[in-house]
Amino acid sequence: MVKLSTMLIDDEPLALKLLNSMLAEYPDIEVVAQCRSPKEAVKKIQFRPPDLLFLDIHMPVLSGFDVVKKLQADVLPMIVFVTAYDKYALQAFDLHAVDYILKPIDPDRLSLAVERARQRYQVKDVASGKSMLLNALATINDGAQQQTCNFEFDGISGNPNKLVIRDGAHTDLVQFDDIDWIDAAGDYMCIHVGPKTHVMRSTMKELAGKLPANKFSRIHRSTIVNVTKVQGFESLARGESLLLLPNNVSLKVSRNFREVTKKITA
Repeated sequence: MVKLSTMLIDDEPLALKLLNSMLAEYPDIEVVAQCRSPKEAVKKIQFRPPDLLFLDIHMPVLSGFDVVKKLQADVLPMIVFVTAYDKYALQAFDLHAVDYILKPIDPDRLSLAVERARQRYQVKDVASGKSMLLNALATINDGAQQQTCNFEFDGISGNPNKLVIRDGAHTDLVQFDDIDWIDAAGDYMCIHVGPKTHVMRSTMKELAGKLPANKFSRIHRSTIVNVTKVQGFESLARGESLLLLPNNVSLKVSRNFREVTKKITA
């Protein structure tokens, strides 16, 4: 029997204890970690991603949505939100096939979520997870503000060293040199700048064509890294490796892009 390694993230200890006890009824669900701190959870997932994540949305410092934004799309676990969110958000989750469980947890709904995770794992349908989550988040933002507030791609500013990122009425000008890494999720790009993550509409091809080739390299199917930000790396099995970046970020390099480590150390 294949067991799904599972992590639970919730800032409430009683909520963690309850969910853990309920999941103990499923012999193919192996809870390998429980985290009350979203920041600590992100570190653990980046280093050793579980197969499945049960993630609370409302948490201090980082929300469940913030956790998703910070994770590398190529190694993102399957995610089930555990939430007391309003019905508009739940409609968005339904629309974009994002799985969730309402608090207080109903055993039948938990059983359905576990079964869906099993099915997705069997067919290896995990690659589109971050794209679905970001689409749901954009839909929630639209409804909450009662206006069009989609993430937009605007490209290069008058200064060719800056990237323009529009989010509704707000615009950020981001220096290329300040970008740590970028990951693609469908029609979205997550631009990681220190502790902040910007989300913009763009394809990887569009954005990659505008980045300085001497500084940015692909390390996975959907991940680009600023090689000047790499502080070290660790070798993994099967020709893969982990790049170590500031803010305790570690990014997996697939074996198809392992030549990038030679570029970094040259």
